[in-house]
Amino acid sequence: MWSRLKILRTRFTTLEYSPRYSRLAGELSCYKPQLEKRVMDLNASGQQWAIQAKELLRDAERYLQQNKIDEGWKSFHAAQRLTICVMTDPERLAVAKSLFREAEKFNEWRKEAIINLLGKRPEGVTAIPTAEALTHAAELRDEAYDNLFYLNRLVRNLFWMLSTLLFLTISGIVIYFIGIIGEMGKNYVNELSLTGYLVGVLLFGLLGALTSAIVSTRQLTDSPRISELGSSQVITMSKIFIGAGFSVFIFLLLKSSLAQHIDIFSFNISQPLDYFAIAFASGFTERFAQKAINLLLGKEKPAEKKKENG
Repeated sequence: MWSRLKILRTRFTTLEYSPRYSRLAGELSCYKPQLEKRVMDLNASGQQWAIQAKELLRDAERYLQQNKIDEGWKSFHAAQRLTICVMTDPERLAVAKSLFREAEKFNEWRKEAIINLLGKRPEGVTAIPTAEALTHAAELRDEAYDNLFYLNRLVRNLFWMLSTLLFLTISGIVIYFIGIIGEMGKNYVNELSLTGYLVGVLLFGLLGALTSAIVSTRQLTDSPRISELGSSQVITMSKIFIGAGFSVFIFLLLKSSLAQHIDIFSFNISQPLDYFAIAFASGFTERFAQKAINLLLGKEKPAEKKKENG
């Protein structure tokens, strides 16, 4: 029993059991004896490619201990590419054929670059590539994977931040309803103060903005290109605050006398839950706020007047 608890504690308190750490650690432990065997078979311990490859592996292990996983992968990939220059012709041909097929997974320009380096469509790899061409093709492949790992790290950090904020917002909404229902009971529909409305609208506006940000982050993972600006926490937070601000603006507009002269919605709004639902939608999308601003500035006519003019 105690041994199992100790193992469980180790899993949560050390890096060795994290998927990213263990994957790189496994690749390094498997590749080191392969490199040593190649160096011994070629009697190349004093040659530059062997010295540099071993140094890159040591760098990768050092980065791994520092939990710099992306830097570790780059060093590991560079060490692998250095061995291409001493591969036999059959080895280079086999690697080229594998890389030629693997190129189908990449975006169009990278795929075309690798294919042009190694062979032609639809024949495939028909000749043994030079060490330089194969090294460059492998570098393009490794760069694609390095970019993917980097994008995954950016998105993962952003997801953690948004999930934490979403949990706090939902907790705030639960506490908010417990408070107003505990104080006013079912009469909160008629007795809720302006301050109570504003707090509820702000919470639901944040909920809508956070939901929109999470949906946008999920769409970011489908992009083949790295977008540091799109995955920036500062940019995302600004969008969330803008959404919350729009929800408060829409609420104040609906409560003001101006609402009698412009038709933002085609339905009646009377209860707190109506305002909260609109606040969520205002935080989720900017369309409501843009429509309201256009109506205020006279750039968009109300729907009823459009029909009359038609």
